[in-house]
Amino acid sequence: MSFYVAGMILLIIWIKACRPSTDKKNGFDLKSPVKVEPMLISQLGPEHFGNAIFRRGMKGSRIAASGSRILEWPIQESASNTEVVPPGIGNYENGACALDVNGDSIDEMIVGRSANGQGTELLWYEEVSDQIRWKEHFITRIAKGRGEEGFHDIMPFEMKIQDRMVLGVVIVVNRKNLYWYQIPADINQPWEQHMIADLSEYGAECAQSGLALGDIAGNGRQDLVCGNFWAECPADPTSDPWQVHRYSMWDRRTTPVFPEIPAWVGDTRFGGMNQLDLGDMDGDGKIDIVATDAEIPDARVGVFCRDTADPGNLWNVTIIDTAIYCPHSLVVVDVNKDNRLDIIVGEMTAGGWWFPRNANPKLYLYLNDGHLKFRKFVLHEGWGTHMMRLAILQPDDKIFVFAADEIQSWYEDMTTHVVGWTFSLIQ
Repeated sequence: MSFYVAGMILLIIWIKACRPSTDKKNGFDLKSPVKVEPMLISQLGPEHFGNAIFRRGMKGSRIAASGSRILEWPIQESASNTEVVPPGIGNYENGACALDVNGDSIDEMIVGRSANGQGTELLWYEEVSDQIRWKEHFITRIAKGRGEEGFHDIMPFEMKIQDRMVLGVVIVVNRKNLYWYQIPADINQPWEQHMIADLSEYGAECAQSGLALGDIAGNGRQDLVCGNFWAECPADPTSDPWQVHRYSMWDRRTTPVFPEIPAWVGDTRFGGMNQLDLGDMDGDGKIDIVATDAEIPDARVGVFCRDTADPGNLWNVTIIDTAIYCPHSLVVVDVNKDNRLDIIVGEMTAGGWWFPRNANPKLYLYLNDGHLKFRKFVLHEGWGTHMMRLAILQPDDKIFVFAADEIQSWYEDMTTHVVGWTFSLIQ
């Protein structure tokens, strides 16, 4: 009997030694595979900033955020802010991006602003030497249409057509319409508007948002993904039509029911309002789509892979999580330098549709183990995020993600913050 007991003890010790060193709790690993350095950049009070961007400024790398005004910070703990655009005639929309419009290696900020009930203006702001305030430039005004007013997403768009480069921005308007605006040779002239698609003509019955660009079709062009659709870029996007395809049926999902929310919220389908990113997640050399249910509790994280045998059909989806709160932040990046893309997801403090508040928002890592298998880690707790962005900080090429938390106007006790996290390998 003693030999049997001794053998069992040795077997248990051997099994434990062969297991991964990370302990598990509630379905995720406790010990992070990377070093995480949180940074509270700014804490502002009850002020809404729907978006924050990373830009190359005249004095180095900066974060700028837009709300009723535009503020800018250096990337450091407890940074002082500079009001580069004061409050004016309207509020700035969630959509914004950084882009070198005038070719001086300094990034300008492209952003939408409500225009007193007349629609939404698309603007670009230029940093001016020896001046605190930025210079405003008008691009266009888009009248209010069907669906939610304003621009939810804006991203830079660049493509070579024959022997010339064209540069501009792609925007999502009213969570249904896709346009791109081309920068003219004379940047002081109006930008040329190009219609990409009205997604309602392709079966989008509810709102679609989220935006990501990449070469999905494999022809060297910047295709785009919005909501549950992707649009294939033509050889000449200044004149040729885009081909629109549906890759997902997530927008058919009904909203979770909570007793605290208004009745109309329960009748709304939020599955088209996504956060999106692109990357080869399964190592087959083709770009996949990573998506989250950005706006709701009990949200999904999924990886969509195009079926090469039937590329025009819905994509195959691998669901890697189903129970996180309003993940309006998503970044795809190789955090542990193993040549496999990982997924970082951040929760909001309060969803935008009267859902119960999140007492302890988390930043998650889904570590890619290959073959569409992921391990879940909690990287940080306590800071909500909205529209999280990725930057690579020099000179060490450290991965840096950052965001401004979404603050709803009806929560007087909430405090806006701008936060960031630096990731590096554990030595």
